[in-house]
Amino acid sequence: MNAPVITLKGACKSAAPAAAKSGAASATKAAGTANKGCVSTLTRAQFEALTSALQPADKGPIPPEIRRKFATQYSKLLVFADAARELGLQNDARVEQIVSFARNQILAEELNQHYMEKYAHPSDAQLQQYYDQNKKKYVEATLQRIIIPAQQQTAPAAQGASDKAKPTPEEQKAFADKVRSRWSAGEDPVALQKEAMERSEFKSSPPDVNMGARKVGTLPEAHEGVFEMKPGEISQVYADPAAFYIYKVVSVRQIPLSEVKQQVEQTLQRQQFTEKIDAIQKSVTPELNDAYFGPDVPPSVPQGILRPGMPGQRGPMAAPPGAPAPGGPAPTAPNPPSPANPGTTPPPSNSGPASK
Repeated sequence: MNAPVITLKGACKSAAPAAAKSGAASATKAAGTANKGCVSTLTRAQFEALTSALQPADKGPIPPEIRRKFATQYSKLLVFADAARELGLQNDARVEQIVSFARNQILAEELNQHYMEKYAHPSDAQLQQYYDQNKKKYVEATLQRIIIPAQQQTAPAAQGASDKAKPTPEEQKAFADKVRSRWSAGEDPVALQKEAMERSEFKSSPPDVNMGARKVGTLPEAHEGVFEMKPGEISQVYADPAAFYIYKVVSVRQIPLSEVKQQVEQTLQRQQFTEKIDAIQKSVTPELNDAYFGPDVPPSVPQGILRPGMPGQRGPMAAPPGAPAPGGPAPTAPNPPSPANPGTTPPPSNSGPASK
């Protein structure tokens, strides 16, 4: 693990007073790398410590070709950072402000990651408690459904087309109500579905009235009341611009926790994480000086703010993954640079002053 995996020949400038402060030398020296003459090295242990910090463990091992590309990119970064330090740019007031801002971005992202990991594995007791409190979400109903297409009002029929007047919306709704009453009285839903299609002048085969087993969340939101019905009950008539819908509940089953454990776990993860992030945000109330910033006007287009980057690479700053939507937490860092994305260079080794 102590064998060099990156060697930067000529990285140290022995004749210059700033040699000991060169990027490659200082970065590796801080990590305990030996410097011999004008050669600076990074050991396997040091390189893997870096990539482990940048690449989450749950992403799996880094492919060899990606690891090599990242090492090449990182070597270039050290060389350019070296040159910047020789010019004293690390002490430039503008650079210090950017580094300070970047530190806060990274800390905000790490806080986000911390709570994602903390709430990643709810206990069995927490899962059971959530399930018991939300049993209505885990119901499976075997359903039948009749669909009555809505007939659109049209211009006068073209030559050769049917001259039959189209029913009004009120007449269509009355027909749908009649179909529901006839179904409730015991008529065959297959025959009723066929009649509805013929009345609407649809030439295609009638849809199957048997929907099979459906879970909560698999129907249009306006139709979800079906899952609160008892076996044998027939629903009200649901309508949208395209059709009328009538359901019958054939049977109902309470899905056991063992079958939906993963779903409950994911829901609880999101809930606990969001509650924590909201609590942190609401603990502080930012107040902006309207005389300086102007009034708060909702943007008509998505807005971004500047973020640190290479010259010419300013752009919108992303919120951390999983964080609440805009109007939620304060802007935070983009995802940390990762070996899996060799085009992204890690931040400078010097961190600058932390902002208060």
